[in-house]
Amino acid sequence: MSLLIPADTEISSAVMTARVTTLLALVLVGFVIFIIVRRRRAARQRQEVLVLLNAELEHRVELRTAELQSSNAALAGEIAERENAEARVRRLRDELAQANRLSILGQITAGVAHEINQPVAAIRTYAENAARLLGIGRSQETAENLTSIVAMTGRIGTITETLRSFSRRASGSMGPILADDAIDGALSLLSGRIRDSGVTIERKRIDPSPIVMASRMRLEQILVNLLQNALDALKDQPEPRVEIALAENGEMVAISLRDNGPGLAPDIRRSLFMPFVTNKEKGLGLGLVISQEIARELGGSLRHDDAGHGRGTSFTVELRRAA
Repeated sequence: MSLLIPADTEISSAVMTARVTTLLALVLVGFVIFIIVRRRRAARQRQEVLVLLNAELEHRVELRTAELQSSNAALAGEIAERENAEARVRRLRDELAQANRLSILGQITAGVAHEINQPVAAIRTYAENAARLLGIGRSQETAENLTSIVAMTGRIGTITETLRSFSRRASGSMGPILADDAIDGALSLLSGRIRDSGVTIERKRIDPSPIVMASRMRLEQILVNLLQNALDALKDQPEPRVEIALAENGEMVAISLRDNGPGLAPDIRRSLFMPFVTNKEKGLGLGLVISQEIARELGGSLRHDDAGHGRGTSFTVELRRAA
C-alpha cells in the first residue's frame, strides 16, 4: 500500500496542474475573445458614427450647394440688371450728346448759312464772268474763273461735310488725330458767330502739332461747347479775346481755352459740372456736363482752371498722346 501513495499524489498534482492550466487557457481565451469583441464593437460603433457623420456632411453640403446656387442665381440676376441699367445709361448719355450736338447746330445755323452764301454768291459772279469772257474769246481768264468756281464748291463741300460729321449720331471711332484739326473744325463751325461777335481768336500752336487719341467729332463737340460758352461770356466785353493753346505734359496733351470775360461767380464755380446749373437765361446747364463725360470716355479729362472772379474763364481738355 505504501507504494501507491506517491503515485496518487503525483496524479492529483498533475490533474491540478492540468486544471489550472486549462483554467488559465480559458481565461486567456476569454480575454482574447473579449478584446476581439470589444474591438469589433468599437469598430462597428466608429463605422456607425462615420456613416452618421458622412450623412450629416452630405446634408450640409447639399444645403450649402443650394444656398450657393441660390446666391449665384441672385448674383446673375443682379449682374444682368446692372448691365441693363448701364446700357440704358449709355443710351441716355448718347441721346444727351446727340441732343447737345443738334442744339449746337441749331445755334450756329445762321452763321453757317452765311458761310455758305458767301461762296455761292462768289460762284455766281465767277460764272457770269466766265460766260462773258468766253463770249469774247478770253479763254485764259475764263479758265481762271472756272478754277475759282471749283475752289468755292470745295469750300461749300468742306462746310457741309463738317456739319454732316458733327450731326451724325455715331460717336466716331477712337484713333490718332491731330489736335489742331479738331480745333480747326470747331472754329470752322463757329466762324460766322466769331466774325459777327468781333471776338479775336489767338492760337498758340506746337510744331509739330501733337497727335492725340480721340474721336475728332467728339473732341470738336467739347471744343464747340467751350467756345460757345466763351462767346456768350464775351458779349458786350471790350476787346473780346479767346486764347486757344496747346501744351504737352508727358503722356498727355492739354488743349486750353481762356477768355478775357468777367469770369464765373463763386457759387457757379462750385457746381460747375452739375446738371442744370447755369448762369445763362436760356441755357439748360448740360453742355459742360456732357463735355466732361465725353472727355472721360476719350480717356482724358475736362477741368476748369480757376483764375478768380473778374479775370476771365479758362478750361483745359487733357487727352492721351497717341503712341
